[in-house]
Amino acid sequence: HIRTALLESKKGAITAIGEMAAHSGAAFVPFLGDAMTVLLKAADNWHPLIKVECADAMASLVIPCVAQDHGGEIKWEKGDINGASPLSANTSQAVNVIMKALVVLMQDETEEVVGKACDSIQSIIELCGPHSLAPVANECLENTYALLAKEAPCQQMGDYGEEFGDEDDDHDAFMTSVCDLVGSFGRVMGQHFVQYLPKFLPAICEYAKSSRPPSDRSMAMGCFGELAQELGAGISEYWPNVFYPAAIAGLGDSDYSVRRNAAFCIGVSCEGLGESVTSQYSTLLGAMSPLFGIDINDGDTAAACVDNASAAVARMITTSPSNVPLAQVLPVVLKVLPLKNDVTENETVYNCLFGLLEKNQPDLVANKLELSRVFAEAASESSNVDDDLKEKLKLALQSLQ
Repeated sequence: HIRTALLESKKGAITAIGEMAAHSGAAFVPFLGDAMTVLLKAADNWHPLIKVECADAMASLVIPCVAQDHGGEIKWEKGDINGASPLSANTSQAVNVIMKALVVLMQDETEEVVGKACDSIQSIIELCGPHSLAPVANECLENTYALLAKEAPCQQMGDYGEEFGDEDDDHDAFMTSVCDLVGSFGRVMGQHFVQYLPKFLPAICEYAKSSRPPSDRSMAMGCFGELAQELGAGISEYWPNVFYPAAIAGLGDSDYSVRRNAAFCIGVSCEGLGESVTSQYSTLLGAMSPLFGIDINDGDTAAACVDNASAAVARMITTSPSNVPLAQVLPVVLKVLPLKNDVTENETVYNCLFGLLEKNQPDLVANKLELSRVFAEAASESSNVDDDLKEKLKLALQSLQ
């Protein structure tokens, strides 16, 4: 077992380098060159466990540069590739070397290595913005597409990494990292990613088919939602034939995760596409209505399903209130509030209600008692709402007295 002991110590050393880089701030910069040399060499190791650890640690090597040269945060604009790069020379150099190495690891023969490489690329481009992706964008996009289309080297091999244990059903866990990276391209490249949709969308649609396991369907629907959120009107050409039918099918799925992601996709699509889809509001609201009848005691995902449906309706109201039959819709939404599980949607839902309240919207005023109950519960000590929003809720509550 000498090899195993040596492997474990190598693996531990790589982890330690990553952790020190992630948590030592600018103090780690003098050691960056040596650390990078070591990791780049280890990335060529024959053993997948070493490469996985390497791919994981690489993203952390950018953090000291960001701490030293950028005060810990890089201000970047989505899709702004033509303006001056916000990256310092040091950061730029480190990012380029690391991104090149990670793009190579995307073509590894072991799925776990590829998944970690995708995770690290995502964290680097979301920290550093479009200029960090630009030098390797073509290769990175090609590799990502090959993974979605199951044409990558790791998908041609018999699975040779027993160290990682087998996945249940035929959902490959690493594919979640691949799909998350696609969402991240939208977040970082913005409208520049729209030109790649004709290629990427059919590949993602394959995972949304009813014959796929629920984890695949949920992953695909989540990816559609992220793209709709990040690209806004950029998806308009693909709304009728891709996003709309996929989301409607998703709402009728047997799996709660798929349904919650479908509701999210509809909400952000309506927000991004504005008036152009209001003619479909009644169909969308009808398809979402069964979600409000889900028993939230059926578990966290069931509760999240109801929350995402509430947030989707809130986005539709905020975007085009005249196209939502508020007299019918508001009592249904208010009944399931406050949100129970998905706290990220608190702001969406309560800002929508504040907007209606400011206008003294008659259908909301007619539900004043129920609205007071919602605001009181959401503003209470034990609620999952952040403090700033709680203050706004308390003020709104006073205006209702």
